[in-house]
Amino acid sequence: MTPAELAAGLAAGSLIAGTMAVRAGLQRKSIAERIPIRRRRPPRPGAPRDRRRTALGLVAGIATWALTGWPAAGMAVVAATVWMPWLLGAAGVVRRRIETLEALERWCRRMADTLAGGGAIGLAQVVVSTSGRVDEQIAEPVAALARRIQLGSVSTPDALRAFADDVDDRSGDAVAAALLLALDQQSAGVAAVLRQLADSIARDVRARRDIEAARAESRQSVKMLLAIQAGLLVLLALVPGVSAPYSTPTGQMVMLVLLCGTAGLLTWMRKLSLGRPAPRFLGNSGEFGITEAPTRGNSR
Repeated sequence: MTPAELAAGLAAGSLIAGTMAVRAGLQRKSIAERIPIRRRRPPRPGAPRDRRRTALGLVAGIATWALTGWPAAGMAVVAATVWMPWLLGAAGVVRRRIETLEALERWCRRMADTLAGGGAIGLAQVVVSTSGRVDEQIAEPVAALARRIQLGSVSTPDALRAFADDVDDRSGDAVAAALLLALDQQSAGVAAVLRQLADSIARDVRARRDIEAARAESRQSVKMLLAIQAGLLVLLALVPGVSAPYSTPTGQMVMLVLLCGTAGLLTWMRKLSLGRPAPRFLGNSGEFGITEAPTRGNSR
């Protein structure tokens, strides 16, 4: 076997391993396992940690290019240094999503307890009074909701839709819808409804934790493919006879295509490990914050 054939075989093996891992992830995923995940916001460009990571990646990429003579490998090192936290951060995204639901559950129970022991206090007052005693995962959405209710700057449905958008989860939509109905009707038994809603969210949290335990293997496949790709690049750099075909412009183009294909597989695998968000039924308040404030008579 010639060096060129060996190099091509190694590269093909890397892609085949990635494809098999993706296929395994697809087989494990079912419709029942699709869980709503909030998309992670991109890191702030000016964050010191991001600047340090980018600088480190540039230095490592230039060093790789200088040592190997491969610009494609240098670009891959830069991209991997900057991209790795996002790629391997799927577990953190899911954990924060579950923690948000747990915070919603505790807030519903707190509102129910306050209603049960507060005499003639109304639900709007309960929302305002409990807004300062919620977990940090939902502190901003709840505080914003309480502020909108207090000021009356928008109608109650718009305020609750904005809250649902801030939470960005189907369970958040359920909480917003229950609050909307309770605020409109102000009937007895609201505390019991809130407790039932909290129980439903708790069951959802338990189900999501079970799903994530099963999906841990898919995230391990991402790390395995990264290790295979890194090992392949090191092997090519250390064995001149194998790396000779990649020293030409055509070889660099082939390497770049292979690296881009691996990056695409890794991105796809991360998406599979997150799951597909369940459809929401409330929210999308659109022009909230821009429209004129309604009168008090139309606040509901």
